[in-house]
Amino acid sequence: MSVSNRKDLFAEESKLLQEARLRLAQVDLGSEAWQQEYKKMVEEYEKLLGEARALTRIADRNQRRLDEMNAELERQNELLRLKEEEVKKTQQAIIHNYQRIAEEGALMDKRVGRIQILLIVMIAVLVVIILFMLYYLIFEPQRAVDLMESLRKSR
Repeated sequence: MSVSNRKDLFAEESKLLQEARLRLAQVDLGSEAWQQEYKKMVEEYEKLLGEARALTRIADRNQRRLDEMNAELERQNELLRLKEEEVKKTQQAIIHNYQRIAEEGALMDKRVGRIQILLIVMIAVLVVIILFMLYYLIFEPQRAVDLMESLRKSR
């Protein structure tokens, strides 16, 4: 069989079959001619059987490789599926943590806002106290001294 001709892999065998049919159509073949034809047919059949066995071995080997590759693809697909599930879980954990952090941030902002208001009020009270003290020290120092003495005595 000629493997170089890719169009018809069985060109030689087809030709041999056509010749054998033409020989069968001839009625006047002698036993010597029949014996030669039969011998030729057996030799060609033996050659064809050998080629069929070789092709079968090659096909079996290729099938095993294909099966191994498919098994490897299935393993890789399973790994990808597991990684995808892991990524989804990680993504969900990240989203959950982000939401928790955002909620805590909002709560902290509320607390900081309250503390800021409290500090502003305290600073305003201190400023008023300091202004009163300055007023008494500058404009009415005697009254400030009297007030301090009365505070000492009350203790």
